[in-house]
Amino acid sequence: IKQWYQRRVRADTDWENFLNEKKTDIRGEIWGFKCGTMAFVDGELVGNGDDFMRWAKTKFGLIDFRPPAFYEALSSQAYKSYLENPKRDFVYVDFTHDKRPMGRVIFELYKDIVPNTVKNFLDLLCSKEGKKYAGSTMHRIVKNGWVQGGDIVNGSGANSEAVAGGKFSDENFAVEHLKRGTIGMANDGPHSNGSQFYITFAPAPWMDRLYVAFGCL
Repeated sequence: IKQWYQRRVRADTDWENFLNEKKTDIRGEIWGFKCGTMAFVDGELVGNGDDFMRWAKTKFGLIDFRPPAFYEALSSQAYKSYLENPKRDFVYVDFTHDKRPMGRVIFELYKDIVPNTVKNFLDLLCSKEGKKYAGSTMHRIVKNGWVQGGDIVNGSGANSEAVAGGKFSDENFAVEHLKRGTIGMANDGPHSNGSQFYITFAPAPWMDRLYVAFGCL
């Protein structure tokens, strides 16, 4: 983990998951459809948003006269309204490999549901001295499962220490592992949360009563 910065930004995979579920339900021709927008008329796939507008123009003579800036303004306002929700925190984390930037991930943290767990994560993420995530490694990758990190002692995966020292209890299991990108606390059994965390690659309902999830990608 290279650095952090607390920021009012939303990034999630809900829409992609929704589209994938639709592709699974409908199958057929949309399996290979890559666009993030799918338009249907009477159950038949028309195509993406541009295809739909061409269909509407041919069928009804409809022309969208509004400029792209209009839709950008609508989108910005929607994001702003969502991100002003005081019940959630949004943070980003930069990752590197061999000192080369790999990219940035953004998390939505559910402080309204698991405030103590979120506070521990944020304190370790934001700290510049002492116990901190900065400079730590992601030491474990389970194919189709999860990636795990947060050993702030030596990065081996053998250590997990809360910001206040030692371990802390399971706060609750209210956040379910319904989708990929769920972030939660790794543990060694009940009430043994420290600094290690994981990010899922797929839904993992078997984790729901074993690990405390506290946010999503």
